[in-house]
Amino acid sequence: MGLNTIFDIASSGITAQRLALEVTGENIANVNTDGYSRQRVIMENKPVTTANGFPLGTGVEVASVQRSYDSMLQLQLVNANSGYQESLARQSSLEQIEASFNSLTSDGLGAAVTNFFGAFQDLSVNPSGAAERQAVLTRAQIMVDSFHQADTSLTSIASTADQNLVGITAEVTDNARNLALVNQQILATNAVGGNANELFDQRDLLLRKLSEQTGITTSIGSDGTASVTMAGGAQLVAGTKYATLYTNATGTPAANDIMISGLGNPPPANVPGTDTLVATVGDGAAIGGKLGGTMEVRDTIVPKYRSMLDEMSNQVVTQVNTLHAAGYALDGTTGNDLFDASGVTAKDIALDSGISAVKVAAALPTASDPVPTSSGNNVNALRLANLSSKSLAFSTGSATFGNFYNSMVSQVGVDTEGVQNVTTQNAAFLKQLNALRASNSEVSLDEELLNLTKYQRAFQGAAKVVNAGSDMLDTILGMVR
Repeated sequence: MGLNTIFDIASSGITAQRLALEVTGENIANVNTDGYSRQRVIMENKPVTTANGFPLGTGVEVASVQRSYDSMLQLQLVNANSGYQESLARQSSLEQIEASFNSLTSDGLGAAVTNFFGAFQDLSVNPSGAAERQAVLTRAQIMVDSFHQADTSLTSIASTADQNLVGITAEVTDNARNLALVNQQILATNAVGGNANELFDQRDLLLRKLSEQTGITTSIGSDGTASVTMAGGAQLVAGTKYATLYTNATGTPAANDIMISGLGNPPPANVPGTDTLVATVGDGAAIGGKLGGTMEVRDTIVPKYRSMLDEMSNQVVTQVNTLHAAGYALDGTTGNDLFDASGVTAKDIALDSGISAVKVAAALPTASDPVPTSSGNNVNALRLANLSSKSLAFSTGSATFGNFYNSMVSQVGVDTEGVQNVTTQNAAFLKQLNALRASNSEVSLDEELLNLTKYQRAFQGAAKVVNAGSDMLDTILGMVR
């Protein structure tokens, strides 16, 4: 072992510590970079040789630059992101629905129905009173408007959800395109023997973003590229190729289906009649992520409450018209409908075009008044007023109008609370996973500053070995001269 070996050992030390300093600097520079995983230099002693019968080392070499990465944690984050965004989409809409059915307000649907039947109670006190009769029509119109407002609010929430699908699918396509580009860069880096750690970080970040938008299954190839499959088996990304996810409005009323094109770079043009149908009405729960949650709002949550609203409206129209048509108006006519019989849903409910204050049927034939006179009696007005306390057959069981509406409001509250609990649990789980990732993968400035000092001192030590070897060489050269 000669002086050259000393220089070789010192040179290897300088090279290795310099690289370690570069990696440390890279970590510090990216301390606030989203998705960045800290890297560390793995050093190994170079092969041992024998000198004068003794095994001696020949220096140090950098075996690899590794990133702090946990594949199982990445998979959990992908799944947790999808579940959280799905429940969050449902929660947002349910909170809007809850505000529409707020039973604490004095001008909501529940109050309007109560006031409507209360107007018949007032009419029974003075069945021929013009003010009382007009009050019945006024209260009826207010109730009709309240049904319309509640239905419009629900329809708006469903329509907004349907429109949001366009933006969500565009985001999915954009992230899929970026992932395919990163896959291409990974392959190019591998081809020249480069280090693709930063590209792997970008790949994993894009996978997490995709999982927020829709449920996905991912696989990482031996070359480091990622493939993505959507729930249901549609291929979204395969190597350097990706597909376009888009919406296609079908049905009456029109609702957006979710379609996916073929793979390509760029993908082939969208052809709704040929491309694969990923999800249609009712498939949201199977899709997952923000996309699935938004579809659930449109196809399940809103229709559920609209159906209950329509059922209540139908009962009001049917029950009131049945009694009202049997009664007598001030002008002696009978068979008059208070509500338009063709409109029984919350959207279509309306006062009958022929109804007026005079046509309000407050009277019924009695033994003392077999043919109600123009002064009228209050028998039918009382029957109509008592409808508010009559138990009727609803899909959920027997209930009065007030009880049915209160149960609907309670159901909204229960559903909202339930999804809020799920969202809170998902958020807590996701926060825990992100904390674990931060602990395992994110840059710690304190740790990096310690490494910076450690590698700097090692670099200085290797440099001193070079100086020592140089001094020895000078001494030998001096002896020769």
